[in-house]
Amino acid sequence: MPYNSHKIPEPDMPEKTLQHFLQNTLVLKPAQRLLVGFSGGLDSATLLHALDKVGPDLPLLAIHVHHGLSPNADYWAAQAQAFCDARNIPLHIIRVSVRQGASVEAEARMARYEAFKHVLQAGDALLLAQHQDDQAETVLFRLLRGAGVRGLGAMQAQASLTLVGGKVVPLWRPWLGLSRQVLEKYAAAESLEWVEDESNTDTRYARNFLRQDIFPALRQHWPEAGKTLAATAQRMQEADILLQEYALQLLAPLRLRHGSVSVGGLLALSSGQRKLLLRQLLREQGLPLPGEKILEQIERDVLQAAHDATPLLVWPGTECRRYRDELYFMAPLPELPPFWQAAWQGEKLLLPDGRALVASSWAWAGDDVVVRYRQGGEKIRPVGNSHHRDLKTLMQESTMPPWERSRVPLVFVNGELIGVVGCWYAEGARGVAIGFEFMSDKSAGWYLTSSQ
Repeated sequence: MPYNSHKIPEPDMPEKTLQHFLQNTLVLKPAQRLLVGFSGGLDSATLLHALDKVGPDLPLLAIHVHHGLSPNADYWAAQAQAFCDARNIPLHIIRVSVRQGASVEAEARMARYEAFKHVLQAGDALLLAQHQDDQAETVLFRLLRGAGVRGLGAMQAQASLTLVGGKVVPLWRPWLGLSRQVLEKYAAAESLEWVEDESNTDTRYARNFLRQDIFPALRQHWPEAGKTLAATAQRMQEADILLQEYALQLLAPLRLRHGSVSVGGLLALSSGQRKLLLRQLLREQGLPLPGEKILEQIERDVLQAAHDATPLLVWPGTECRRYRDELYFMAPLPELPPFWQAAWQGEKLLLPDGRALVASSWAWAGDDVVVRYRQGGEKIRPVGNSHHRDLKTLMQESTMPPWERSRVPLVFVNGELIGVVGCWYAEGARGVAIGFEFMSDKSAGWYLTSSQ
């Protein structure tokens, strides 16, 4: 459940706010070490100071990301070091290169999170210092971009971050219930010093424009605008949880094999229900969510396609495919090198699509074992069959999606096809267990793992 900042007692007292937050969160998600994203600005300075004063008896580490975008970046890093040295808090400074893209803000944010991921490890919790005003700006910013319920939920006080290698660590934002004004009063009372990023006043950036020009005008008419918008984010988070629960209930009878869902089942739902389920499926696989235009194309060009068609719809990072009554979402299938093959003697064998073949037993010591993909004309005599079968026919009869038929690894022993991994094995493969190991959580693959 989202963290409810409105239940924190005495919200004008940051130290008690922090203590209350950590008491609640550490009971549910114990941590062995606390890491703080420390820019040296007001928000992170107050958070690191309060953690040092009233935080739990856990190792504390500050992380300063040096983007190199400002001529003052070296000075900020030096100030961050001095702040931490004065309190005997270890500081890790990470220098990153920010790609030049359409949004410097977005690219810098991505670089910052990637830096965090390379320092964090299992048992850590990452604390960030976004506050109530940041939350309000995020809600308004996303509203102007046409976000839905999940987008308007903005930042969560209790979230998570997936590290390199797939491990997940908690990401906490204990200041979301506090305004910047409260943090400024706390910093003054504690005689804290902090740095100011001069780019924060550059209204060419969308968030700065909202912060510098729009919010002061809003507060003249609605003094509680920041608090109200942050409360809206809280309600949107609660609504999103209910929608996810509803989506899972609708999806349960529609799920088919290997992550696909029934096209007929989707078409029996309302348009709103279909869009909800499509977004849920994409989130489950960690794939980018499309805009309304793409969702309409899925409806028109994929779900409404003829039964014998195999439509493909692509957007950055995702492919949407259909085969008969099955709808698939997947990461883009990597291009396979033509006529690829490799000798194999039972060790882990990396495949061109990012998977690896593994064998838990081996019966072909000294034999000529080769792994390759289909080239046409292959035949196999599966266990229990009295004669050889054409592989193309077997694949068609099995209803294997067409895009996978040229991507299934074939195992040949002394020139004879004895294994179509995950599907059929010949008598000569009896007793040998062959399966896949996924090298990436987005590796292509129609099946998950299989053995004979």
